[in-house]
Amino acid sequence: MIRIAVAASGKEETSQVADRFARAPFFIIADEEGNILEAFENDAGAEQHGAASKALMTLSQKQVSVLLAPRMGPNALGFLQQANMEAFCADGMTVRQALDGYKNSSLEKIAK
Repeated sequence: MIRIAVAASGKEETSQVADRFARAPFFIIADEEGNILEAFENDAGAEQHGAASKALMTLSQKQVSVLLAPRMGPNALGFLQQANMEAFCADGMTVRQALDGYKNSSLEKIAK
């Protein structure tokens, strides 16, 4: 099963996709059909350094293979490849719009 993580500003599917991946307030995890499985607070956002690696480690432990976010910095992209995840651009969308965009293959690939 594919597990998709969305960097989100809140815990609901109506929440906006967060402006930044590693410092997103929340992550929402869904299956490949867009059914929400879990929403949790991103504790990596409080890190002074290494927020991207910590966030990706958490997502990797939750068996996420696809990430939806507006953009990713160079450190995050490097860690993303190490974690064997794909990333897609979901800028200016709600979580639901991002999940639907992924399901319909209409999101631009960021990495991998």
